[in-house]
Amino acid sequence: MMRIFQTFSMAMKSIFNNKMRSLLTMLGIIIGVCSVITLVSVMRGSQAKIMESYALMGTNRISVYYNTWDGTDFAGDLYKFCQSLKAEVEGVTPSSTAWLTLRYKNKSMDSRVNFGSDQFDQCQNYTLAAGRSLCYADIYNRVKVCVLGSRIAQEFFNLENPIGKTIKIKGDEYTVVGVYQSKFQNQEGSDDDMVLVPYSRMRSVMGTSQITEFTVKATSAENVNIAVNKIGNWLSERVKQGYFDVYSNTNYIEQQNESNMMLTLLVGGIAGISLLVGGIGIMNIMLVSVAERTREIGIRMAIGAKRRDIITQFLIEAATISACGGIIGIVLGAMGSALLSSAILKEVFYPDPTITIGAFLFSVVLGVFFGFYPANKASKMQPVEALRNQ
Repeated sequence: MMRIFQTFSMAMKSIFNNKMRSLLTMLGIIIGVCSVITLVSVMRGSQAKIMESYALMGTNRISVYYNTWDGTDFAGDLYKFCQSLKAEVEGVTPSSTAWLTLRYKNKSMDSRVNFGSDQFDQCQNYTLAAGRSLCYADIYNRVKVCVLGSRIAQEFFNLENPIGKTIKIKGDEYTVVGVYQSKFQNQEGSDDDMVLVPYSRMRSVMGTSQITEFTVKATSAENVNIAVNKIGNWLSERVKQGYFDVYSNTNYIEQQNESNMMLTLLVGGIAGISLLVGGIGIMNIMLVSVAERTREIGIRMAIGAKRRDIITQFLIEAATISACGGIIGIVLGAMGSALLSSAILKEVFYPDPTITIGAFLFSVVLGVFFGFYPANKASKMQPVEALRNQ
């Protein structure tokens, strides 16, 4: 242990005696570690934001769409069939939408109008902030009521209580019975920018009552594929002239995870090339160091130093250089991750500890790997020839 400590002290002394050369040697490692940590951290942050968006939209959702060329309407039967899948389905709602102009007093704005059922909230992952949602009686009696997304409530009513007020949709007045909590900070075009009305009012608003889109909420992630297959089989038996599609957001999440993983590995690999360049720089500077310290090596071997002592000395020096570069790269990478993620994702993401430790260890291993050849070359010197060359 004492010998290793002494060797480490010699390595640090050599580094500080050649500060500029050591810093330039570390530069490749610094850039490599900084690049890997920054880019991978931003990619992981981007993935986290995407997964957060999926979570806000709701999990275990199944989207169902069909269209028939002869105009055959399967909506009622499809709705009943989905509701009959008690073991796999906990909710189903029509999900037809239209962009329309909404009015309240002297204010007007274009927004998305959703035509849904009393199970719309659980299917689309909405939570009430005030009032109530649609009920079966609203659907059955075609009542002119609506539930506002948080952006519409903010734009139209601000601090005023919207419950009981009326807004106009296509000239008809709809009473506001509820307001949803914000999911996307009231961003325009987001799920906060919407109004829910009973799907039974669709003919009055749109001039047609044909529903071709549904959202189904599965009871669990395990039952998603079962429900998808059952609904798909039901439609395949009926939609002979036309087309249909049944898909789940679970599949999108899996595909997104795979794509992000591939992109992260690609970006990390590209950034890792600079680490290899840094390793080559370490080998180069260690070869120079061996050439400059031939006399020192000869003297050490002449007084009894063994090959492994010489190898250990130069390996520790190479590892120390790369470790110092790795530490500086980690610090700069953490700063870069915070700044870049804040600028791109509008949220600060710091490096994952596993990535940080992995990058540091890789830089040390790289230093040892590229430092072995110069160290081995130094250990093979003959003391007499080493002293004679000086």
